[in-house]
Parts: sequence; structure tokens; C-alpha cells
Amino acid sequence: MDDTKLADPSQINPNARYSVNYKDIVSRYGADLAAVEKAIGDHFQSDVALIPDVSSYLISGGGKRIRPLLVIASARLCGYTTGTRHIDYSVVVEYIHAATLLHDDVVDEADLRRGSESPNMKYGNQASVLVGDFLFAKSFQIMSEGDDMRIVRSVSSATRNLAEGEVLQLVNTCNLETSEDTYMDTIFRKTGALIVSCMEIGAILGGAPPEKEKTLSEYGKKIGIAFQLMDDALDYTADEARWGKPVGADLEEGKVTLPLIRAWKLANDHERRIIRDAFEHDDGADEYIGQVREIMERYEALSYTVDLATRYAGEAKEKLSGFSPSPHLDALAGIADYIVNRDV
Repeated sequence: MDDTKLADPSQINPNARYSVNYKDIVSRYGADLAAVEKAIGDHFQSDVALIPDVSSYLISGGGKRIRPLLVIASARLCGYTTGTRHIDYSVVVEYIHAATLLHDDVVDEADLRRGSESPNMKYGNQASVLVGDFLFAKSFQIMSEGDDMRIVRSVSSATRNLAEGEVLQLVNTCNLETSEDTYMDTIFRKTGALIVSCMEIGAILGGAPPEKEKTLSEYGKKIGIAFQLMDDALDYTADEARWGKPVGADLEEGKVTLPLIRAWKLANDHERRIIRDAFEHDDGADEYIGQVREIMERYEALSYTVDLATRYAGEAKEKLSGFSPSPHLDALAGIADYIVNRDV
């Protein structure tokens, strides 16, 4: 990639797509990401054999490593050039993310994860929960060795928000009266908060002043929300083979996400009965997914969700306007674009 062709950050257009694509970004940070992969494998070694087995099965099964990439790119943007702390903290955020996936699959009784048998189906619910606990514990052990209380506070806050978000989602299962405000709060906690922490870690490692750290935190919040909005739209529209789980899984699991909230708000009584029936039958997704999706399309609920995600991504790019031009600035703008233009 020609790093001389950089966007002028004072002219960042939140509605314009950046030419930097995700593969280019990954390639740019290839050496750092390779070090992250090695460290991920090294840190989950244990003399309790089941722990590395389950951890390796989940973490080696795919994933875009967006969270480590954000730690690395934000640290480089803020001037972090020497040392390996960005690698260690990349492992921390990826372990926390992996732990939540293990716990989520148990709560959701999921059969598939990234197109393969989910860890809870392969190893059992007890093993999945306990190995998830191990990954949480290991992440905090790694942080304790870094000896930076600002990062510990950031990650601790994100982890608390994650737990609260999952509980909010649980208590609103099958609650078709869930408001958009409640939904937005939930997705910030369960997805956005950890991405915020990724950006704060990078800013702290790079010694950024408080105003720049705050700006990157706000960028992280907006792309985190955009990421989850797109996930919730893709759950109803993605190609199942590429998506790695059944289309309509959210409906089958009773998750009330924005496409459904929007459709329910606009639906007539007959359409609401169809949506309600989908939640009241165990085979709801199989029997009703087509009808529910038709209702969503009738009221443009899916495009409404994607448009909102695009708006958040555009606002995230605007937050970058105070930084000097660099390949790392382009990378962060490109990640925002990737989030809302991906098909999986």
C-alpha cells in the first residue's frame, strides 16, 4: 500500500468511503498481529488440559481480531513505537471477548459458532463457563503485570458493562415492548464498551493527552454501536454459510434487536400476531423467519438499522479530524467503513 496517499484529517467526510480495505489494514499491522496470535496461544497454556483445548478450539476457529487491531492502530497513532505492551493488552481484550462468547453460547444454547460446532456443544456447558472464567482471570493477570492502573480501570469498567449488557439483554428476552433507548444502552454495554477500552488502551500506551484520549474513546463508542447494529441487521440478511450460524438466530433465541423493535412499532395487529407467534413457538425461526423478515422489509426496518449504523460510523470518522495525517489515521477511518460495509 502507498502510505503517501493519505487523507487530510481536516477534510474527513463522514459519508465518504475510504479506499483502505480491511485486508490492507490487517496486512499493514501483520507483524504485530502475528505476535498477538502467538501470545494468545502462549497465554492460555495450562497444566489443566481442558483449558487450552477449549480455548484453542474457540480462539483458533476464526474471528477478525478487530479489538487487537484497534489497540495496535490507536497505540501507533498516538506515538507508541517501542515495546510489546500493545501485544499484551491485545491479548487481554481478545481473551475478554472470547470469554463472553463462551458464556453467550451457553446462555443462548447455541449449536454453531463461526460455522463450526460451538464449544458448549463440543465440550459441554460446564466446561465452556469455567474456561470462560479462566480467560477472564488470565486477562486480569496479564494486566496486573503491566502495572498501569488507568488501563486496569478502563478494562474493569468495560467488563462490568459487558456483564450488565448481557443481563439487560436477558431480562428483555421476548419483550417486544423494548424501547430503542433500552436497546441502544444494551448494545453499548455488551459491544461498545470493550471497543472503547481498546481505544483508551492505545491512547494511554501512546501517552496521548486527555483530550485525544477522550476523542478516541468517543470514536470507539460509535464504531462499537455501529458494529452491533450491523450484526443485528446481518442476523436477518446474511448468507448462512458465510455468517457461520443460522439466519434468524436472534428471533429463535428471543432477542429483541433494532430491526424487530422498528418493525413491531410500525406493524398492524395482524403483523404483530405473527411476530408474537414467532416468539411463542420453539421453532419460531424455522417457521416464521420468512414472514417476520417480510414485515421488516415492508417497514424498511432493516435499512433503518443499517442507516443508523452508517451514521454512527460517519460520526466516528469525524472524531478523527483532530489527528495529524498518518497511515494509522487511515486505518481507523477504514475500519469504520469496513464495519458498515461487511457482509459477515
